[in-house]
Amino acid sequence: MDSAAHTQAEPHAQALEIAVGVLVDRQGRLLIAQRRAGTPGAGRWEFPGGKQEPGESMFDCLARELDEEIGVRGLRAEPVIRFSHAHGDRPVRLHVWRIDEWSGQAQGREGQRLEWVEREALADYQLLPATGAILHALFLPDRYVITPSMAAAGEQAWWPALEATLADGAPLLRLRDHALDDAAYQALAARVLACAHAHGARLLIDRDSDMCEALGADGVHWPVARLLAKGKRPLAAHRLLAVSAHSYSDLKAATRLGADFAVLSPVAPTPTHPGASPLGWDGWNEARAEHALPVYALGGLGGEDIATARAHNAQGVAAIRAFWRG
Repeated sequence: MDSAAHTQAEPHAQALEIAVGVLVDRQGRLLIAQRRAGTPGAGRWEFPGGKQEPGESMFDCLARELDEEIGVRGLRAEPVIRFSHAHGDRPVRLHVWRIDEWSGQAQGREGQRLEWVEREALADYQLLPATGAILHALFLPDRYVITPSMAAAGEQAWWPALEATLADGAPLLRLRDHALDDAAYQALAARVLACAHAHGARLLIDRDSDMCEALGADGVHWPVARLLAKGKRPLAAHRLLAVSAHSYSDLKAATRLGADFAVLSPVAPTPTHPGASPLGWDGWNEARAEHALPVYALGGLGGEDIATARAHNAQGVAAIRAFWRG
């Protein structure tokens, strides 16, 4: 990936189209390659890939580059995310695939070092700047469950519904209940967090970073206006920062201020916000654009829309009613 020089790219330069392959072995380790001396970003680590040639599809580019660079062929690859950045001397557009099956033994055919690394150990390597967005897209699920308020659902029904939702395999939840004061919300969040972690799920809360740390929650979910008012990322890197966005500029701000992912809404009409004008998929495409973070589609969507959302460069679908088992 020729994307790691340290000078700022010219704003109007044409982006280089780069195919990136994330090989994942049967132990869940990821293959990273170290950039060679004399190349931009020498010494840093990246996922292998390279530039598209004229007349070449992006998948053909991926296959050719991985054959040339590391000697693997016969790829079974799943698109992960597409995004642009300008960390180097020219803007690039990264087309990222996850690869779980291939033939051949990976080796540095161009003299580069290769390492198979556990996800948690990647922090020990000096990675290229765009790697964070790739990793979040790789490991975030395609469903993001938002809880209804307890008052609206009724407490007696709410708890069994939470258990059923978690038992259904919901891996990532946002505890949304604006009616509760901070003390009541924190007490509720502590109980929900215990349930979520018992099912192997992660929980994001709607309140401040101090409450997140006190609870040991997995992150926070804020409106973009709150993040803008804060002016910087409020959490350590090991916790998730999610942002609610409604426009291109919202996503641009979320990316600049270090959000790990966002939800963009509303895609379709939804009873939760009856007065909001839906984006539709054309509006979604314009707003989502190629911001360097995963983005969930929210609003009037459900599990049956995940494939469509993924085809529009979404991480997946976020929803209340469609995923809540109440």
